[in-house]
This record gives sequence, structure tokens and C-alpha cells, in this order.
Amino acid sequence: MGRNQQRKKLQKKKKLEKITLATILLVVVIGIMWVARMGRTTETVQSTISSTTTSQTETAEQKFLKNVDLQSWEILLVGPDHKLTTSIDEATTLATVGAFQMNKNIVPAFEELEAAAQAAGYPLVIVSAYRSVAYQEKILNAAIQQKMASGMTYDEALADAKQTMTEPGYSEHHTGLALDVVDQSWYTNYSPELLHSNFGQTDGGKWLAANVAQYGFIIRYPEGKMAITKIDYEPWHIRYVGKENAEYMVKNNLTLEEFVEQVSKVQQK
Repeated sequence: MGRNQQRKKLQKKKKLEKITLATILLVVVIGIMWVARMGRTTETVQSTISSTTTSQTETAEQKFLKNVDLQSWEILLVGPDHKLTTSIDEATTLATVGAFQMNKNIVPAFEELEAAAQAAGYPLVIVSAYRSVAYQEKILNAAIQQKMASGMTYDEALADAKQTMTEPGYSEHHTGLALDVVDQSWYTNYSPELLHSNFGQTDGGKWLAANVAQYGFIIRYPEGKMAITKIDYEPWHIRYVGKENAEYMVKNNLTLEEFVEQVSKVQQK
């Protein structure tokens, strides 16, 4: 074979090798791009699924809040910053349970709560329920006089009494929807102050806090929320708001004030 032929054959071989190498590199590049694209696609799909799930959750929550009736008697807001504008008709609104009166609409729910507490070993004792404006004025004045007798001025006594009591016209007890309850053990062995925050640390107090929402009640003045409710922690004070509302509030750690505000914002959109 002549030198020219050998040279041509060698050049042809090198050219073929270059083409082969280029083809391999092209395949590798295409493979890398495909893998990268698939990764982005997977991330996009996962992101879409996550976004859809979140959207569905928000939609369910938004739908619930939009359907809450702010005019319902169940979520009537009464407290230090919210005066009761219309007194209830005692003759048509109240029902008697034992020695106390309460809104007749909440009697079945309270009786279910009472039965559950009994079964759990924490029989409930009602300490206070419906109170008229006149009666509220009477007990507030009594508390003020007692504190003044211990050396407080009138203004000091009033301010101190308002930590756990409300002025006439501003008490939830005027609605018949609020109850002060403790369990029998606490009632029998209570300290000089029956309605004391230490009740919340007892087994009965803990059971009450953990279970009232199932029956449509909330602990109306929870610990750490005084800046919002303007009432100190009262583990004995339960308030009927309706089962769905109560469960939502407990799940989201909301007071009635916060719940009403949240509903209002959603419904204004």
C-alpha cells in the first residue's frame, strides 16, 4: 500500500473517531438536559400538588368563616368593651336547671356536657349562671366593699374587682349563655376563694378545658388572653357558642373576640 493511501486511511479513521466522540458527547448532553428537565417537572408537579392541597384547605376554612352568622345569638359578643345593648326577655328566653337559670337553647348541650363530666369522674357544680344587670350591680358593689374593707381605695377596689368581674351591662352572664362551673371535688375542698385560677390546674379543670368544645362551649377567658378579653384567666367560666364555632376556636386558639374579628374580615372581602 502506498504512502498516500495509508495517509488517507489514517485521516479517515481519525475523522470517524471524531464523529463518534462528538456523537457520544451529544448523547451525554441530551441525557443531562433530559434528567434536569424531568427534575424540574417533578418539582413543578409536587409544587402544584402542594399548592392545590393548601388551596383546598384554605377554601374549606374560608367557606366555614363566610357562612358564620355574625348576628346569631350563639356568638353574641358581650364583655368589657362590648355592652349588652338589649336585655333578654327572661320569661321567654330562660330555663331553670337546678337552682340556676340559663338560655333555654343551651340546656341540652349543657346536660350532655354534665353527663360526660359525671362519667369521667368530674361531676360539675354550677356556681353561677344567668345574672340580671341589677344583680350584677349588687355583686360588684359587694366585691368593692369587701376590698375597701381590706384597705383599698374605691378606685383601687373597682379596678381590682374588674379583673375577674365586669360592670353591670357588660357581663356575659346577662345573656344566659355563660356559666361558672367547677367539679364536685374542687367545690367540696375549695380554698376561701371558690372561683380561683388554680382550678385550671386540677384534673377536673383540665378535663373541662379539653372537652367543652365537643358540646359547643369554650373557656371564655383563657390564660394569656387578657389583653384581648380584658378579663383575667377564668378556667371555670364557660360560654356556649355552638359546636362548630367552639371547635374552630379551640383548634385555632381564638377567643370569641378574635373569632368575630376573623369572621368579619373574611366576610368583608
